[in-house]
Amino acid sequence: MKKILCLLSAVAFVFASCSKDDSSDSTSSVLVKKIIDIDIDGSSSTRDYEYNGNKIVSMTEDGLLSKYTYTGDYITKIEEFDTEGKVDLTTEYTYTNGKLTTSIEKNTGAKYYYKTTYVHNADGTVSYDNFRGTVETGVEQEYGATGRYTLKDGNLIKLEVSYYGDERSYLYEYDAKNNPFKNVIGLNLLLEDETIVNNIVKKTEISGSGTNIHTTLTTYTYKYDANNFPTEKVESYQSGSYVSTQTTQFVY
Repeated sequence: MKKILCLLSAVAFVFASCSKDDSSDSTSSVLVKKIIDIDIDGSSSTRDYEYNGNKIVSMTEDGLLSKYTYTGDYITKIEEFDTEGKVDLTTEYTYTNGKLTTSIEKNTGAKYYYKTTYVHNADGTVSYDNFRGTVETGVEQEYGATGRYTLKDGNLIKLEVSYYGDERSYLYEYDAKNNPFKNVIGLNLLLEDETIVNNIVKKTEISGSGTNIHTTLTTYTYKYDANNFPTEKVESYQSGSYVSTQTTQFVY
């Protein structure tokens, strides 16, 4: 969870202007209840979601629980619990004029906390910077990645990441159908991988410089229900001659 690389599985990212709830839309109450990830070797993991209306209350993944706290329509805290039911990680979010400005992650009992600040630029991009702070003193220093998100029509189309001289960019292409989390209030503001309007069909990662450019490609294919929400996603990752796949199933 620490945003050292702040990569999206990226994730994707959206603003308040893209999160309107059209009550006349018969699909506005469609919410994903279960997600099952199946690896190429047949092993799997399951995420179960609970809601209060269109607000997410909790997510349970293989016995581990995450709880969500709202202030109005904004998610302001996510708490992750260990197998003994104790809070292991807390992430708190702040907003300015309806846009995310900071996220702070604190591991229980840790010496440091990790903070990301977001600047919403005039050209519509969002720049971010990572910091590490000392819990005891509150003193912070730059630590980890910096970068910039470029969005279009509510979807992340480009992520640029700089990590101690390692420069990477991620390019995203989408279909025109509904993302499983499209109707969840507040998720579209968090600048994370499950906060997009549509579904990723292609992700290109570019790293290196000069004559040493390395490109990896991930493609996604879907099956959809009658409401154009995906019921299955097959992710294929290719880097050179290496290829791996993962299947994800969605239950509403």
